[in-house]
Amino acid sequence: MKRPLIAFAFTFSLGIFIASKIKISLLSLYSLLVIFLIFSFLSFKKRLVFDIFVSCLVFTLGAALLTNSQTLPQCHISKFIFYKTEEPYIVKGFIDSKPILKNNKLSFIFRTQALQLGNLNHTCKGNILVYLKAKENLYYGEELILRGNIYRPFKGKDVRRQSYRDYLYNQDIWFIMNLKTKADVVKLNKNRGLILKRFALWLNIKMEDIIFKHVSRLPASILDAMILGERRNIPAFINNSMIKSGTVHILLVSGFNVGIVAFITILFLKLLRFSRRVRFAIAIPSLVVYCLMTGASTPVVRATVMAVFFMFGFLVKREPDIYNSLSVAWLSILGLNPRQLFDIGFQLSFVSVISIVYLYPKIRAFLRIEILKIKYLRFIIDSCLVSFSAWLGTMGLIAYYFKIFSPITVLANIFIVPLATLITLCGFSLILISLIFSPLAPFFASTSELVVLLLLKINNLLIKLPAAFFYLG
Repeated sequence: MKRPLIAFAFTFSLGIFIASKIKISLLSLYSLLVIFLIFSFLSFKKRLVFDIFVSCLVFTLGAALLTNSQTLPQCHISKFIFYKTEEPYIVKGFIDSKPILKNNKLSFIFRTQALQLGNLNHTCKGNILVYLKAKENLYYGEELILRGNIYRPFKGKDVRRQSYRDYLYNQDIWFIMNLKTKADVVKLNKNRGLILKRFALWLNIKMEDIIFKHVSRLPASILDAMILGERRNIPAFINNSMIKSGTVHILLVSGFNVGIVAFITILFLKLLRFSRRVRFAIAIPSLVVYCLMTGASTPVVRATVMAVFFMFGFLVKREPDIYNSLSVAWLSILGLNPRQLFDIGFQLSFVSVISIVYLYPKIRAFLRIEILKIKYLRFIIDSCLVSFSAWLGTMGLIAYYFKIFSPITVLANIFIVPLATLITLCGFSLILISLIFSPLAPFFASTSELVVLLLLKINNLLIKLPAAFFYLG
């Protein structure tokens, strides 16, 4: 096979999907893994037979990983939660995410270590989502003791055909805990977080402070989302208008951002006359920090893995392949959390990139764009074809999950994506200038605000055009 990783990614995903529909014991799957592994070794010289057994091995591995993720240990917190009790729980553990303040309510993911109900004490594990109805200075990694009520997330389905409970389950979050006052939080003055993630989230807070210090509230919320992945401050009406035009993807940190970080890092090191090997060796951990800083969302993880794979290819003097890079990113994400296969963000992120990589060259070759001698016209048509390819690939998923069909998407992306690119560059420039020479920061802040307002204005005009979008059902 020319690109075996593609076949592995497909077979692995098929195993996850089948395991989600059919219950198979973990012991049976482990037994099959051993059997297929043995037969793969025995048939190594028989190409066709070897390929069949390896495919079965990868398929079973996907099924086993999902089944294993669904098999909870005896010390899991779900074993100790009683839904009919009104007595508050006391939980010990540490904060495993960046605490987010919204509408005077603080929320964070809490990794549990011990639980107490009345006179019963248990050592436990598992993540819960905590809401504190008060402002409090809490940070990632802080060890706490919490006191409050615990309940399961509601199961009613939203417009995306996925219940809130299922959404949290795919993020490995099992319960919600409500804390009424600061008195329900006891700090133990210890930190259990990973040093690299603590550093990344510290950078996130510093950069966010710079954005909101120099830019007014609404444009700052857009910059915050596009650069740092923080969408909590974006008004609902802006998010809805972007969904209608099919441009909501610009409000997410994407591969473009990862590319900017890689470019800035490599260019700076090149100016300092470091060798290529050293530049890449420094750029790789820089991308990992940025990935953690932006919440390690699927698009960023995908782009980070692909960038690392590309740089590694250059280091070992092998030409990287985009399909293999996508497959490695796909397998890496699902290998860590197989439930991500059912996440909307995961599906849209990969389908859009695959559509561009596969469809765009074919459509371009069919239309023979290269014969055009006017560069600007060729650039405009190329931009249209990239947007059209992504739209073709994702329109089925968007119609299914969001119940909306937007013919205006291709036209909207022609205007919106270049502006979003300019906003992202202005945002990064604002942060860098603020750190190097702050008197110039207001210039970049004003430019960012102007471009954000222009983007929003164009988007509003486009969705008001006849037949710009249709609601389905």
